[in-house]
Amino acid sequence: MKLSSVDYYLDWPVSIKCKNLRDFIITNLEKKGDVIRWSIVDIQNSVDSFGTKKLKIKAVIAN
Repeated sequence: MKLSSVDYYLDWPVSIKCKNLRDFIITNLEKKGDVIRWSIVDIQNSVDSFGTKKLKIKAVIAN
Protein backbone atom coordinates (compact mmCIF):
# COMPACT_ATOMS: atom_id res chain seq x y z
CA MET A 1 0.00 0.00 0.00
CA LYS A 2 1.35 3.42 -0.98
CA LEU A 3 0.25 6.54 0.91
CA SER A 4 0.40 9.93 -0.73
CA SER A 5 -0.42 13.40 0.53
CA VAL A 6 -2.28 15.59 -1.96
CA ASP A 7 -3.59 19.12 -2.14
CA TYR A 8 -6.91 18.98 -3.94
CA TYR A 9 -8.88 21.98 -5.21
CA LEU A 10 -12.63 21.56 -5.53
CA ASP A 11 -15.41 23.91 -6.60
CA TRP A 12 -18.25 24.02 -4.06
CA PRO A 13 -21.45 24.79 -6.00
CA VAL A 14 -24.30 26.69 -4.39
CA SER A 15 -26.58 23.67 -4.86
CA ILE A 16 -24.57 21.66 -2.27
CA LYS A 17 -25.71 22.57 1.25
CA CYS A 18 -23.39 22.49 4.28
CA LYS A 19 -24.94 19.31 5.66
CA ASN A 20 -24.16 17.51 2.35
CA LEU A 21 -20.66 18.93 1.94
CA ARG A 22 -18.87 15.99 3.62
CA ASP A 23 -20.41 13.44 1.24
CA PHE A 24 -19.65 15.72 -1.74
CA ILE A 25 -15.96 16.00 -0.75
CA ILE A 26 -15.50 12.28 -0.03
CA THR A 27 -17.18 11.31 -3.31
CA ASN A 28 -14.75 13.50 -5.23
CA LEU A 29 -11.69 12.36 -3.25
CA GLU A 30 -12.52 8.67 -3.73
CA LYS A 31 -11.87 9.14 -7.46
CA LYS A 32 -8.17 9.51 -6.52
CA GLY A 33 -7.99 6.41 -4.29
CA ASP A 34 -8.91 5.22 -0.80
CA VAL A 35 -9.27 8.21 1.52
CA ILE A 36 -7.41 7.85 4.82
CA ARG A 37 -7.96 11.39 6.10
CA TRP A 38 -8.81 14.83 4.78
CA SER A 39 -9.32 18.38 5.95
CA ILE A 40 -10.47 21.68 4.47
CA VAL A 41 -7.51 24.05 4.54
CA ASP A 42 -8.96 27.11 2.78
CA ILE A 43 -12.26 28.42 1.38
CA GLN A 44 -12.25 31.23 -1.17
CA ASN A 45 -15.12 33.06 -2.82
CA SER A 46 -15.14 32.71 -6.58
CA VAL A 47 -15.09 35.75 -8.86
CA ASP A 48 -17.83 34.34 -11.10
CA SER A 49 -21.47 35.33 -10.73
CA PHE A 50 -22.66 31.79 -9.88
CA GLY A 51 -21.69 32.12 -6.21
CA THR A 52 -19.49 29.01 -6.10
CA LYS A 53 -16.69 28.73 -3.60
CA LYS A 54 -13.28 27.14 -4.10
CA LEU A 55 -12.17 24.64 -1.45
CA LYS A 56 -8.55 23.66 -0.83
CA ILE A 57 -8.43 20.19 0.69
CA LYS A 58 -5.39 18.40 2.09
CA ALA A 59 -5.83 14.63 1.99
CA VAL A 60 -3.93 11.39 2.52
CA ILE A 61 -4.81 8.85 -0.14
CA ALA A 62 -3.90 5.14 -0.28
CA ASN A 63 -3.30 3.66 -3.72
